[in-house]
Amino acid sequence: MTAKNSPRKSRRRRKVIPPPSGDREPLKVNVYDFVNFTKTALAPLFPYFDEGSIVPCSATFRGGPKVDYSRFQHFNTVDEILLTFGATGSMRGGGVLRVGPRLHMVQSPLTDNAKPENLTLSVITQRQSVGKPQKEEFRFVCKKCDRRLFVKTFDATPAKRGKQKKTLGPHGLFATIPESYKAANDFNADPKNRICKHCGHKNKSFPTDAWGWKHYVEQSEISSMAYDAMVDSQKGPKPISAGKRK
Repeated sequence: MTAKNSPRKSRRRRKVIPPPSGDREPLKVNVYDFVNFTKTALAPLFPYFDEGSIVPCSATFRGGPKVDYSRFQHFNTVDEILLTFGATGSMRGGGVLRVGPRLHMVQSPLTDNAKPENLTLSVITQRQSVGKPQKEEFRFVCKKCDRRLFVKTFDATPAKRGKQKKTLGPHGLFATIPESYKAANDFNADPKNRICKHCGHKNKSFPTDAWGWKHYVEQSEISSMAYDAMVDSQKGPKPISAGKRK
């Protein structure tokens, strides 16, 4: 049997990379420029959140007088990769790449939150699941004994590939941020949530303002409502009904 007619060779298939689908326009961003315009500690760099999407988010912290980020546990069924793009007075130096556990503590990485010269800029990246559920949890813990005080779970399953606009609207937002804000507000709403059942410690309200989640939610609402208003304006004036004509 010649090499030309070898079964091994005949079984080989030509591997071809399929052309772009066209539903995700290639984008690029400079993270340092991007952070100039963000008002929240976590912000997505690109507007793609459907299944299979790579979702990088800027993560920024800075110290200052009376700065308090507190902390909470976050669980994600997909991995999160953190790359630091610059830091001063931080436990994570510039250029450090880290893959943490899916259940991890979220808190300021600064060695001293009171110093305004202490800061860190990182990018946290996750890949949206494909063809299976995705879940996230926010767990607020006792400052004294670290035991769990309050848990909020939400379904983070992304929209089907190419269906983001239909599912989330023309200007969808990254669900983790508004869900974080909602979970913190629910935790703060009832003082009983903040009393530890294990050690009796009375915890303070979670400082949502330090994380800036509210700004992201409000800016997203402005964007969506402004877009709808522009679409409505292009439809022209509404016809006057016969009963209202003079």
